[in-house]
Amino acid sequence: MVEYLRSNFRAYSWVGVYLLEGDTLVLNAWSGKKATEHTKIPIGMGLCGLAARTKQTVVVGDVSKDPRYLSCFPETKSEIVVPIIDSNGKVLGEIDIDSEELNAFDQSDKRFLEKVAEKLASFLSS
Repeated sequence: MVEYLRSNFRAYSWVGVYLLEGDTLVLNAWSGKKATEHTKIPIGMGLCGLAARTKQTVVVGDVSKDPRYLSCFPETKSEIVVPIIDSNGKVLGEIDIDSEELNAFDQSDKRFLEKVAEKLASFLSS
């Protein structure tokens, strides 16, 4: 799934799926030029931790202007993080996507990725 998203959406330069283990998000799968050093992220830390804590999608058009951003790659300009939530409202993980373009993510990306997260939640819950 991560490879499909990165390969089929021009602006998606790095795609990762983190799964929740206790109170830590752990990188499970990724696709991009290189691995991130942030393979474990505590709930509440950075944009990823924020999305998991609030159970809300986080979209940042310019990461250089957001103090919550955990820098992974110097090329990253924008990021979207979509929580994966089961039917009982429990956070299972999240989809994290970086782009080398400013303001790369719009409402259609948000809606689409939230649908992908719903499908992932169903798969992970079965």
